[in-house]
Amino acid sequence: MKKKYLLLIVFIALYHNCFCQTITRYSVYKLENRIGREESSEDPSGGVHINITTNDRGTAMTLAASFSVDKGNVRYTSAGNTSRFTTESIDTSFSQDKGFPMSKNGSIKTRELLIADWNKAGRPDFIPSVLNGQPISISVIGKEKDPLTNGELAIIKINTDLDEILWVDEKGNAVYLSICDAEGDKREVINDAYLPFFKVFNHTSNQYLIKTYADGNKNLGQSYAVIAVLGGNIIDVADSGKISYNTLVLLKNGKIAYIGKADKALIPAGATIIDATDKFLIPGLWNMHVHLFHPEYLKRELLTGVTTVRDMANEFDFITNLKKVADDVSFPAPRILNAGVLDGKSPYGLGVIRATNEQEIKANVKMYHDAGFNQIKIYSYIKKNDFDAIVKEARLYDMDVVGHLPVGYTVGYFIDNGIQSISHIHYFMNNIKWDGDLKATNKPLLDKLIEKKIYLDPTLNIYNLTGDKKIPLYNKLVKLFFDYGVPIVAGTDNEGTIPDEIQSYVKLGLSPLDALRSATIVPATMMKLDAQSGSIATGKNADLLILNSNPLINMDALDNIAVIIKGQLVINKNADK
Repeated sequence: MKKKYLLLIVFIALYHNCFCQTITRYSVYKLENRIGREESSEDPSGGVHINITTNDRGTAMTLAASFSVDKGNVRYTSAGNTSRFTTESIDTSFSQDKGFPMSKNGSIKTRELLIADWNKAGRPDFIPSVLNGQPISISVIGKEKDPLTNGELAIIKINTDLDEILWVDEKGNAVYLSICDAEGDKREVINDAYLPFFKVFNHTSNQYLIKTYADGNKNLGQSYAVIAVLGGNIIDVADSGKISYNTLVLLKNGKIAYIGKADKALIPAGATIIDATDKFLIPGLWNMHVHLFHPEYLKRELLTGVTTVRDMANEFDFITNLKKVADDVSFPAPRILNAGVLDGKSPYGLGVIRATNEQEIKANVKMYHDAGFNQIKIYSYIKKNDFDAIVKEARLYDMDVVGHLPVGYTVGYFIDNGIQSISHIHYFMNNIKWDGDLKATNKPLLDKLIEKKIYLDPTLNIYNLTGDKKIPLYNKLVKLFFDYGVPIVAGTDNEGTIPDEIQSYVKLGLSPLDALRSATIVPATMMKLDAQSGSIATGKNADLLILNSNPLINMDALDNIAVIIKGQLVINKNADK
């Protein structure tokens, strides 16, 4: 009998530990496409356990994290994938009053616990991170109606590097999270009880993100209707790299109105004068491969001299709203051109906008066109017949088709049938004959690229960042294509690194002038905007950089920009030194 009672007690204890936990379930999204879930549970001792399982474009990922408290000391562990390319392994203990362990795992539950600590501490401006000592800034920036309870949801901005938007209910439960993950991609996490409101929450969060960026960067630059750049040396990237010394460039209402020898008598009354004596003027740079998943990426691009970007896949709602505000002459952002992404039917597809039949293709190409997109980008799971339909439909709207090489195919078909540019040099690896002389053995492919006027967007910098071991081969291919006459456009596939991309072209053998052209006049020509941009000429957009030294001698000059001018917006970087 005693044995039976003991067994009963053991059973009750096990039952309590296994089944009396509070379990909360969340859905994880990337670019509005559900890629997995997060589950959190609280055990009877107050410990919190978090499990995240996702699959991003075919890469299965798991992560487990936990918080346990004992006499005011907290133990935090987090181990697993934080992105397709990164992991974390953390096991640390700290005093509860010393801060909070904000890691890179993207957990919504972790942020709920952060806000609980913040509330207990009296809502200070920031809480220190116990992992690196950096401040975690926290503030309530709005209130929205709770569609389930008719109460209020607090909109909280969290920042350790980029602004995050967290929605919390009146009981302190996290409802929705908008962040950029460890890969830099846009990610959303939502409590499953609120799934019907996902699109509303996402749209509203996008608005908060854009507004906080605008409010925080009001003083990034100043806008002027009339600007005189006096004494600078203009590098002509559209021609032979000829330098015109000691010039006057007049900018009026965002356009280049006059170029000539320096003469103060020609400067209109009331003009803002920028002294460029002994400095070098080049056109504002283009980055032809970005993903503006966060408004802060605009600033990263602008401060590295980029005045025009091509966004190569994004959430439709986010990028259309971001472009609307970025089009304002005083808004601190590059000019945004958009390639609307289409993917095929696959559980590993990117985003939610598909191209799997004629009706769908017609509707989505039209949607992109009507929203002002410039191109259509194909992604990894597009089928050949759907590609043909995309090209046909895009041509009705004078939109070029660009992008990836879909899975299972070689580049030949897409070159022959309407793709205008190919992103990422690695897509050519299986089409190259490596035996003998590269130029001679690959002449048919090279001739076809020239015949079809294909542009190449190599994105070398992303391979450097991920430590790809094939970089020497990629460099050889870029040089091969360039020497044969295939036009190269500079793109980074991450933000704020266009100088590195341009410098990598010089290192593999392009002249400094040709490397500069890949980020100025060549992309402007590709986008059919060379009459408006890409070089310093009368009538073109007033997008130019004033460099402290000559980039034709040393491309490190791109790391030492004195002044950035985009239209009427002037950012004086020298003033910060």
